[in-house]
Amino acid sequence: MDLTPLQIDVLRALLRSRVDGSSQYLSLSDLRDLMGKGAPDVQALSAALPELSDWFRNHGLPDVTAVVIPSENADRNVMLPDDSAVERLGGLAAAHAEANRVRDFDWIGWRDG
Repeated sequence: MDLTPLQIDVLRALLRSRVDGSSQYLSLSDLRDLMGKGAPDVQALSAALPELSDWFRNHGLPDVTAVVIPSENADRNVMLPDDSAVERLGGLAAAHAEANRVRDFDWIGWRDG
């Protein structure tokens, strides 16, 4: 699976957020901020997530896209990814379970391993 340059940048930001100990959930706006100057808009970031979900699964890692939530959900304290991500992850219970796997995974150990 080949990732686009944008997907690679998003992947790096997602992994950095886990290694740096960011909060469990990450809004799309926060993800854009992590990517720094010149980051694309949140719609482009959101469009990159399904392929990254596949990348995590193919590499046997917890799916970090499960903790990326739309800014509207973050504003309402609804800690769920968008509906298409919930469906991709297998429903609400599976989305929560995957978010917990992301939280509990030893990202630093994985990075250093």
